[in-house]
Amino acid sequence: MNLHEILYLKPKIKKSKLFLLIMLTAMFAQYSCSEITEYSEIPEIKYLDHIALDSVDILDNPIRFVDLRFSIIDGDGDFGLKESDTLPPFDTIYNNNFFSVLYGYKNGGFELVEGIVNPDSRIKFIAIENHKAYKADIYIEFEYSKNLVNYDTLKYDFYVVDRALNHSNTVTSPNIIFNK
Repeated sequence: MNLHEILYLKPKIKKSKLFLLIMLTAMFAQYSCSEITEYSEIPEIKYLDHIALDSVDILDNPIRFVDLRFSIIDGDGDFGLKESDTLPPFDTIYNNNFFSVLYGYKNGGFELVEGIVNPDSRIKFIAIENHKAYKADIYIEFEYSKNLVNYDTLKYDFYVVDRALNHSNTVTSPNIIFNK
């Protein structure tokens, strides 16, 4: 092999290696990168399940206990309230970020249950690095005096609000039936 052949062969090898490197990089990028899912900045919730029990409180008073479970997805990760969130707008109804309406079944239909402690709650803020989407399962517990909530079947309409005051969709739970 003469010098001219060596010089001619060497660039071919470099071009082949470069082409191979580009092909491998393209194949790796195609198969190793999963598609990034974008979620809305408006929270979305879905009912998961519930637990309903007749029980007694620490003073042995009869109570109705409900553990309501739902999932949430918030695209910008700004869901939840800090303990320090007490200034406007969090000094109004937005002192809470879980809102619900309770209905009891009576005389063949559901009616609004009135005269009970506000069933709204404050779900804590969890810091998320780089404000990524917030995905979580949330459990909210309710405890009612059986004398005030003496329905055998309950249901809730509920929604959440993120830190930017975006309201989620409203979800209605299925019937929550207590043992008779």
